[in-house]
Amino acid sequence: MEEIKRLLLEEKAKLLSDIREKTENNLKNKDIGDAIDSSVEEQERELDLLLQDREQVRLEGIEIALKRIESDDFGYCEECGEDISKKRLLAVPLARMCINCQSNIERSRLAQNAFTRADYSSQVLSEE
Repeated sequence: MEEIKRLLLEEKAKLLSDIREKTENNLKNKDIGDAIDSSVEEQERELDLLLQDREQVRLEGIEIALKRIESDDFGYCEECGEDISKKRLLAVPLARMCINCQSNIERSRLAQNAFTRADYSSQVLSEE
């Protein structure tokens, strides 16, 4: 678990550094030229905000994983309680479910999405 904890701490430090750097760059880039520059700058800000949201979610996941390591809950599937393989945890340190439970959930989501699309398509076709 020490190797996984080290990976999580390294990723956390990198994410925090990236966020700090982006924040500093945004503060420096206040000089906006013409309308085109302004538009490009606005698009870049929106993209930065989206990426910061993703980074924030990732940071929260890292914090949860680190707390689970400290409380000895890390490495157990939240769905079935079985051990999550070390190989999976090294590949996906934020994994909270074993591969079987994760696969079942993903299959269920795909089936639900396919059913929803098929239901929507039949409604659209029947309205025409």
